[in-house]
Amino acid sequence: MNTNHSTAMNTRHNDQTFFSMAAAYSLGVFNDNFFKQAALLLALGAGLAHLQGTATIIFALPFILCSAYAGWLADRFPKKSIVVNSKILEVIAMGFGAVGIVTTNWFCIMTMLFLMGLQSAIFGPALNGSIPEHFPGEKITRINGTLKMTTTIAILIGIACAGIALDFQAPVFGTTPLGQAFIAGTVILVSLVGLIASLGIKKYQAAAPGKAFPWAGPFHSLRDVVALRKDPLLLLAVVSDSFFYFLAALVVLIINSYGIEQLGLSRTLTSLMSVALMVGISLGAVFASRVADTDNWTKVLRPGMLGMGTGLAAAALTVYLPDGYRVPALFASFILAGFFGGLF
Repeated sequence: MNTNHSTAMNTRHNDQTFFSMAAAYSLGVFNDNFFKQAALLLALGAGLAHLQGTATIIFALPFILCSAYAGWLADRFPKKSIVVNSKILEVIAMGFGAVGIVTTNWFCIMTMLFLMGLQSAIFGPALNGSIPEHFPGEKITRINGTLKMTTTIAILIGIACAGIALDFQAPVFGTTPLGQAFIAGTVILVSLVGLIASLGIKKYQAAAPGKAFPWAGPFHSLRDVVALRKDPLLLLAVVSDSFFYFLAALVVLIINSYGIEQLGLSRTLTSLMSVALMVGISLGAVFASRVADTDNWTKVLRPGMLGMGTGLAAAALTVYLPDGYRVPALFASFILAGFFGGLF
């Protein structure tokens, strides 16, 4: 009887912890993509297309510079403490972002993007590394898959909502457009809810409290990458993953410029093209999970690359189609490219 009571308590604890982890993770991912897409669209609307690349680099820079330190923090201290403190950093970042969006202050916007990149770099290893602490080995794959699904949905909603919000141009608070004011309020509210959600994660002792500090920082990470040559398949997986995310980031920047500057589409339709790409990726990932051969996974890489290239080439060729067919063809092309990207 005591055993059954203990099992029920553990099940409730696991359910609460998973809900807290999924909420904290998904809300942070939503904020990342919601704000970043809004900033990119604002830059295009202000005739500052070059800031798209600057914003992307600033957001990615902390992942390069701080990954080794983030891994050390996740081992050196209780992971819940790192998760909660990183969510506090998110609230601070969103404060800068809210001011930047309302006043169209690019210094504040870029500061926020850097802080959010830093927050994500710290948050990811701590939360993902805590999964084996909370759940038995046989559930980890399912937990990872469910978290990936919820965060993918959050990405889709964030990108879509950014374009929809910015299309509301009625002025409030003087000359500030309603859409920008809505974005400012939303990112602060979502970050606060994410912080509250993170408090529900159970705290465990640090995994390696005596771990040495990686003074070399990014050079330490580079050394680990070089060491991957000893495992060719793992190296191929890392290089392929890096290539995929590089291409995805590049395509989103091109979609924004193509939709707004070349086709004259609304911010909503432009953002929905990126959503179409992400939907394709989700469908491709689900298909891959059904047909994947774990002993010969490399066989999907070439078809995946060929399919991505075909889909993107088809998107480029839509410029030659009549106006009435161009947008539907673009959406179909991006779903196709995304599908093979998800497979890849």
